[in-house]
Amino acid sequence: MVLNLLLDSTYLLPSFGIKVEGLSDEQILRLRVAKIKGKVKFYCLPLVWVEIISKVHREARRRRVDVENIIAVATKSLLDSGFYEWITPGSKAIELAFKLRVLGHRDNIDNLLYATSLEKNMVFLTMDKEFREFLSNHGYKTENLMDHNQLLSMLG
Repeated sequence: MVLNLLLDSTYLLPSFGIKVEGLSDEQILRLRVAKIKGKVKFYCLPLVWVEIISKVHREARRRRVDVENIIAVATKSLLDSGFYEWITPGSKAIELAFKLRVLGHRDNIDNLLYATSLEKNMVFLTMDKEFREFLSNHGYKTENLMDHNQLLSMLG
């Protein structure tokens, strides 16, 4: 059985050379191997580019490095390699994302990722504990939320 994973932008940042706290190179490799072996499929929403561009820009300024070449290679890899499938949220996901915003969760991208994962029956791969807590506190299911540690443990 293949597990369909909708990725939070956090899991795409290493493609740009950005280290993510709590995500080791070994874990990234294990995620790649799981994909190559057909255990998982990676899905992304195009709207994550909003977060990625901001985070890559901030990191480049902080490190005082020119990342234009890295951007070109990483973007081409993410979009054209076939390693990731890019999907869009449907109307039910957009409605749920709006409800989550009304309830007070201000991160519209996370709201749309979560709602799309429900709509398309996927696991939302995220490290965001606060979002999980928000969803639980408001009576939303969180069984479809998983971080890489949980996923890798499950895959063995």
